[in-house]
Amino acid sequence: MPLNPGTSNTVTLHKGIGTVSSSTIDPFVGLPAGHKHLDYKTMTIAQASITEANPGVFTSVAHGLKNNDLITYHTEGGTALVTSSATAADGDDFYVKYVDADTFKITLAPSGTGLQVTNDGNDSQTFARAVGRVT
Repeated sequence: MPLNPGTSNTVTLHKGIGTVSSSTIDPFVGLPAGHKHLDYKTMTIAQASITEANPGVFTSVAHGLKNNDLITYHTEGGTALVTSSATAADGDDFYVKYVDADTFKITLAPSGTGLQVTNDGNDSQTFARAVGRVT
């Protein structure tokens, strides 16, 4: 996808009178550490798509995640996911342990051990991954 200023992939920031800057983002590039996010790719993962096990396995067809991607959990108002480390809260971050194109596990640290899942949460819960970057 070409990056063209002035398209839907451009964010314009107004910094007061007479000061405007634009940044073009690529919505399909993962966010490097230390950069501010501009957009999220969000996946809804229903209870039936989570295997309660040690470690828990999450299924989302063609999820597009890579090993060690940082993802953020949201209950979306329902019962929270429970792992071996704690009950997940809105805004909790996890790292992806890639299994295959359709499945992954979650960890607390990059290259960490997959967490046990003891309660698979609710059917509306989401995981979000920041995409794009300011250059």
